Amino acid sequence: MKNLKRTLSLILSLMLMLACVPTLAAGSTKIGVLVSDATSSEALAFRSYYTEYIAKAYDVEFIYSDELTDAAGEKSAIDNFIVNNCKAVISFSSFDRPAQIDQCDAAGIYYAVATGTLTDEQYEEYKDYEYYVGAIGPSMDIEFKAGYDMASYYIDNGATKFGMFGGGVPYYVDMHIYRAAGMLYAMVEKGGENANYKGADNPGAIIGQIYADGGIDTGAIGNLELSAYVGGYDFNDAWFGKLAQMVGTEGIEVILTVGSGVDVLGGFIADSGVKLATVDSFTPAMGDAMANGILDYVAGKFAASVGPIFAATYNAINGSPIRDADGNALALGQGYWVATNSEQFAQYSAVDSSITDPAYTRDILDQFAAPGVSYEDFAAFVAQYSFDEIVALKK
Repeated sequence: MKNLKRTLSLILSLMLMLACVPTLAAGSTKIGVLVSDATSSEALAFRSYYTEYIAKAYDVEFIYSDELTDAAGEKSAIDNFIVNNCKAVISFSSFDRPAQIDQCDAAGIYYAVATGTLTDEQYEEYKDYEYYVGAIGPSMDIEFKAGYDMASYYIDNGATKFGMFGGGVPYYVDMHIYRAAGMLYAMVEKGGENANYKGADNPGAIIGQIYADGGIDTGAIGNLELSAYVGGYDFNDAWFGKLAQMVGTEGIEVILTVGSGVDVLGGFIADSGVKLATVDSFTPAMGDAMANGILDYVAGKFAASVGPIFAATYNAINGSPIRDADGNALALGQGYWVATNSEQFAQYSAVDSSITDPAYTRDILDQFAAPGVSYEDFAAFVAQYSFDEIVALKK
């Protein structure tokens, strides 16, 4: 009996000791990452930040999907994450985000949108889902302004004849449509009296026209001209031929791209005399393109811009999701850095050029990847994304 009592006492003591040990969410935590782009410089920069810096700093494991091409692939990838005991999914893929949220919620794992947003209608539907962490990225207003500012920069500097690469416009990728609409609106606004795009002369009407058409028409916009347009990602001989033809269009001065400009057009731009402007990222490949005279303007994300959504996801996994006063998930905007010359690009990228000292270091993220962080404080942190603000944060 005495031995039994001693054994029970030891077991009770051990249980009490274990109860006092903090939950080791870090070492055993797996997070699935959905990607529809696995090879661009931006995608590689985001992945490097997560796997080479965040994973080591927080001792988490990121499990990446293969490159996804449709909603069925997204579903299969999430199934794989669930089987592998992932506690959350961070998504860079947007074929069917509502289905992704529903699938994760049903499985009881957290879901977050990286570098993007839900539509207003989608957010209203999912904002109070228990396992929806939220989204941090350029809002549609920010996307529109990125396109508007890019086109305005060249128009204000005297350019009149443009080409445009529409990327995902034919697939109804919202951010690409809004960027393209911003470019067109700048042409309408600055194209002289009665300038319009297919009769549309305001942002809402232009956006609606693109959604109605699933593409963009060329032609005069007042005293400006959209001389050539290519959309989609066909990657066949005919598609590459269209890109080459656009660069060679007589009189064309600038090609505005909604994304992937260097990846799809860089090989045709060299020695063409045509300027290339894109929405992309601050990565070495973009810096090389700018230094070599291929890229003239970039509105880009920095690699560590996906740090805050990790912090929010990490908090949720560890039992402290960040919610607003009404209990709703995050919906926070984060915009772009803009460089128009190689020296400026180098200055900007130096702040985020190393996985050992990224824009968002662990010292910065630890202030927000912690229990009890308020929605207001986290939102204020995310809002400080400009180059100057990031430099101040790092001091």
